[in-house]
Amino acid sequence: MQEFTPVSPRPTGPGINEAPVIDIIRRHGPVSRADIAKLTGLTPPTVTNIAGKLLDSGLIKEYRMGESSGGRPPLLLKINSGISQVIIMNIRSEVIMGYAIDPELQVHFEVTNSIKGMKEAAVLDLMLQMIDQCRKAATAPVAAIGVVVRGPVRLREGIVVFALNIGWKNLPLKTILEEKFQLPAFIENDAKVLTMGEYHYGSMKDTANMILLKVSHGIGAGIMINGRLYRGMNGSAGEVGHTTVDVAGPLCRCGNYGCLEALASEDALVELVVKAMKEGQPSCVDDLADGDPDRVTVDTVYQAADMGDSLALQMLDRVARYLGIGIANLVNIFNPELIVISGCIAKAQSHIEDTLNRIVRERAFESCSSILKIHFSERTTENTLKGAADMVFTEITKTAWLVQGKTASRL
Repeated sequence: MQEFTPVSPRPTGPGINEAPVIDIIRRHGPVSRADIAKLTGLTPPTVTNIAGKLLDSGLIKEYRMGESSGGRPPLLLKINSGISQVIIMNIRSEVIMGYAIDPELQVHFEVTNSIKGMKEAAVLDLMLQMIDQCRKAATAPVAAIGVVVRGPVRLREGIVVFALNIGWKNLPLKTILEEKFQLPAFIENDAKVLTMGEYHYGSMKDTANMILLKVSHGIGAGIMINGRLYRGMNGSAGEVGHTTVDVAGPLCRCGNYGCLEALASEDALVELVVKAMKEGQPSCVDDLADGDPDRVTVDTVYQAADMGDSLALQMLDRVARYLGIGIANLVNIFNPELIVISGCIAKAQSHIEDTLNRIVRERAFESCSSILKIHFSERTTENTLKGAADMVFTEITKTAWLVQGKTASRL
């Protein structure tokens, strides 16, 4: 384990041109200076000058020779993956997943602990222990901490407004972490982080206008407009799970009635199936759960659907209809070129895709839906981690980078 040195933010940070060059090299490397100029819009001499400074600082290094259409092949540039690592905590419904990860998004240490049934204070204490464990296991100086939570976050202050699954409410998490570990800390909503992971590293990379809909225990969205994540006035944009799709619908956990989350989330799906079985509808879900309604999970329902179970298929079709209504509303408002459906619901793609597409076509304005593509992604955990790490590295690039235990203040 290497000793970590806290990053001390400089008043100005890297110059206005240096930060995007660093991000391009980190995300696209190995990459040529000519390609960096094209991607950033900077002049070739400016890129050459910046690259020279970054090479001198040890932040980047030259790589193998690239292909050339004629003349001497260019030297490519890539990030120096050994300069630092960041710690990522992904707080899911029942577990916390912790990682130490480098700028090339290679994981050097990971740990997972259950939080099922734990009180909010115990969850916080466990996460602090896990951060310390990851810090000690890191193989390079630790530069910052990132935490992914479910629910709205006030980004600048790093306050968790409400994380329903763990009971945190108006928790000043950024302040808590920075005071304890003396490292920069960044807190973000899970759907937004996943959106950035899909945008920069997923199969629909660099799609400028897209919406990611994460459907799991709850429903949230990340909205990309002209290549930028839309956060809203205080960072809470994207809570589409709490838009009303049925005014006479069931009570939602937020206190309102008829929310999309109460009708189309995985928790809602399980509740629908269990309720129907208790009312006497036959289903192989009962056998798969050994006759215990409390053991019915969303995976049980998906397994039953794969077996052709009529009740499971019926309830999945119902969920697909409500998801279609919610997506049609988003399409009419934002006119995206792509909707990505992520979360465990993507496992049920074959059972919900036709109904969902039909409802969107029926309810969305034709000029919006005619250009729309809907894509399912099952790489939720992977792209959440990549999006979270990318967020943290991007933020610390704006202030200072830790290079071999020292800040990159010479940039």
